[in-house]
Amino acid sequence: MSYIIVAATIAGILSIIAAPFWVKFQRSRKIGQKIRVDGPQTHMVKTGTPTMGGFIILITATIGYLVAIFAHYLKHPEEPISFEGILALIVFILCGLVGLADDYLSIKKDRSLGLTARYKLLFQLLISIFFIFLLIVFCDVDTKLEIPLINRSIELGFGYYILIPIMILSATNAVNLTDGLDGLVAGTTAAVLAVFTLIAYVLWNTNTYQYGLDLAVLSAAIMAASIGLLWWNAAPADIFLGDTGSLSLGAIIATLAILLKVEFYLIIIGGLFVIETVSVIIQVLYFKFTKKRVFLMAPIHHHFELLGWPEIKIIIRFWLISLIFALIGYLLFYIKFID
Repeated sequence: MSYIIVAATIAGILSIIAAPFWVKFQRSRKIGQKIRVDGPQTHMVKTGTPTMGGFIILITATIGYLVAIFAHYLKHPEEPISFEGILALIVFILCGLVGLADDYLSIKKDRSLGLTARYKLLFQLLISIFFIFLLIVFCDVDTKLEIPLINRSIELGFGYYILIPIMILSATNAVNLTDGLDGLVAGTTAAVLAVFTLIAYVLWNTNTYQYGLDLAVLSAAIMAASIGLLWWNAAPADIFLGDTGSLSLGAIIATLAILLKVEFYLIIIGGLFVIETVSVIIQVLYFKFTKKRVFLMAPIHHHFELLGWPEIKIIIRFWLISLIFALIGYLLFYIKFID
């Protein structure tokens, strides 16, 4: 547990300290986010706000993780650094770099969109395939899918390798869709990662997965880095998360669910992201067939904005909803450990 605390402390403190320098750097070069003209008009005042805050999360979480893991190895050389932890870090960084490229192109081309959706999905798919390759070569892959509550599992065989990219692409884009209000994603993913930290620690402590500790350390580091950035990302934001943050955070929660074999629980733990994504799907399909809209605007957080809810009210309530879903997911996971 001490190494988890070390990683979280280092990542959180570095994130809080580094963020204002990143903000100052962007402002000195007049770098800022372009706001979508088809979004809520109240957001137009946010034009020019520094972006790519996810870059701070990438750097500080990586430092916190590596320091804690190497400290653990130096004290316990008989316990080697797990490849699963490094693999999760690789996916986190690679998806963050895709987001960084998207943010950079958006700034360079002076528009709200950087990479096209096709290229973003392609890069995410390639990362997923790379992840599968490393998983097969270096890890003992369990292709079973555990069903919550009934203590049963389904053997998917090769189908499991099709599920992996679906999970990663779904999670990254669900988090990306949710990233529409100041601090919304940083706060909601912090709740999700807190639960994944607990799950990883329990699985390590019960000798289910020896690499559980490394994943708990990584999850805690990213959680703390997100909270650290939230100090500057909370409404009204001094810096936006950007796709650098939303894509990397979405990828890591999917990767943790896969490596910890809690794939089904991700739907519950990340319930808020599911709601946001479903709201978009409903809006698109309903409009396609009826030319009418279910929501005033999708994703659903914009619907509440157009109803007149203050932005901070929506954010806090969505944080609470995310926390409730995460705790329910953890409870369902932990039931099997109760005698």
